[in-house]
Amino acid sequence: MTQVVVIGGGVVGISCALSLQADGQEVTVVEPGPVGEGASWASCGCIAVGEIVPLSQPGMLMKVPGWLLHPKAPLSLRPTSLPGLLPWFARFTANARPSKMRAIAADLARLTFAATGDFKAQLVDIGAPELLVERPVLKLFDDERDRATMGAAFDLARDLGCTIDEITGQEAHEIAPAIAPDFKYAAILRDWSFVTDPKRLVEALHQTFTKRGGTVVQAAATGFDRETRRVRAVRLSDGRSLPADEVILAAGTHSRALAKALDVPIQLEGVAGYSTALSDPGVDLTHTVFYPKGGFGMTPYEDSLAVAGTIEFAGLNAPPNWNRADILVKKALRVLPNLQTTKRERRMGRRPFTPDTRPIIGRSKHVQNVTFATGHGQLGLTLGATTARLVADDLARRPLHLDVQPFSPDRFSN
Repeated sequence: MTQVVVIGGGVVGISCALSLQADGQEVTVVEPGPVGEGASWASCGCIAVGEIVPLSQPGMLMKVPGWLLHPKAPLSLRPTSLPGLLPWFARFTANARPSKMRAIAADLARLTFAATGDFKAQLVDIGAPELLVERPVLKLFDDERDRATMGAAFDLARDLGCTIDEITGQEAHEIAPAIAPDFKYAAILRDWSFVTDPKRLVEALHQTFTKRGGTVVQAAATGFDRETRRVRAVRLSDGRSLPADEVILAAGTHSRALAKALDVPIQLEGVAGYSTALSDPGVDLTHTVFYPKGGFGMTPYEDSLAVAGTIEFAGLNAPPNWNRADILVKKALRVLPNLQTTKRERRMGRRPFTPDTRPIIGRSKHVQNVTFATGHGQLGLTLGATTARLVADDLARRPLHLDVQPFSPDRFSN
C-alpha cells in the first residue's frame, strides 16, 4: 500500500485525500489550523463555473493605481509587501494581452466546466448532497459605464460556453425583492451554484476521511527529507517526520515556501479576503448576489448571510485589517437597503493566487514523487473535487480527463 502525505487540509487537500483513500492508498493529512477555517471559510461559497477570465484583464489593470490610493477600494496593498510582489506583478501584467487572456480562460473553462459534476459526486459520496444549492447567481450594475467594465469578460466567457443572461435591474429586483430597485442593469450567471456553509462542507469531508481510516496530524509541514529527486519524509513543526511514498502539496499560501525547499520556483502570493457572517440580516435573500463595483458578494448560508470579498496584498504573517471587512458591510447596504448588520462575525482567509490565475496542478521535473495541488486563488472551493480527481487519476496511472500541462508547476521557470 502506498503511503501518501497530503500537506494541507483545506477543501483542496482534504478532497485529494478522500479520492486517494478511495483508491486504497494509506493517506495522512497534515493541517496546522482549525478544520474548515481556511480560505473557503471567508468566501462566498460559490461553485463558480465560468469564472474563467483572468484577473489581469485590461479593465482591472487600469483601475489598480487608483484603487491602491483609496482605502475603500476593492484592492489594497500594504506598503511593506511591495518589494516582494514586484516579480509577481510583472508576470501578472504580462498576462493582460488578449491572446494570453483567451488561452488562460480556455484552460480555466475546461476545469470549471467539470466542477459541478465532480462536486456533486463528492457530496453524494460523503452523504451530504444537501450542501449544494443549484441556483444561479446575480451580478448588479449601477449604470451603463458600470456594466461596460464586465462587457469584454462576459463576451469571452460566453464564447467559451458560459451561460450569462443580461437583464434589467428591475428584473433582478423582481427575482430577489430584497435588492434595491434602482440598479440599471444586472446579469444572471446560470452555470454557478453555492454551498449552504463552506465550513460545514470541509468539516464533513474531514469526518468522512477519518471515519474511513484516514489520519489528520495537527502540525505544519516545515520541510522534507530527500534522496536525490525523491522525497522520503515530510518534516513537521512538532519535530516528527512522516515517511512518504508520495506527497501532495496542497498547502495554499504556504505552498511557495515548501516548493522552494523542493527546488521548484513557483510564483504564488497570498491574497487576503474578508467576510462577515450576519446571523440576523433581516432580509430574505435566496440567491448569491455580486456587486462588482463594490468588490464583494453576498451568499445566504444556512445560518447567516455572508458578505465577502476584497483583495488585499499583505504578508503571510500580517494581522487582519478588519476595517476591510467593515467597509464591505457598509457597501452591502447599497445592495440590500434593509440589511441588519448588528449581529456579525468577521473572518479572514488567505487565497493563493498565481500571476496567470491558473491553479498549479501536477508534477515537477525537479522532484519525482510530489504532486502539486495549489494556487487556486478564488476557485479553491469550485475546483477542489475536480483537482482531487486529476490527482488521484495521475497517481493511479489512469488517463486524465483533461490536459494538465497548462497548470504545471514548472511553467514559472519559462
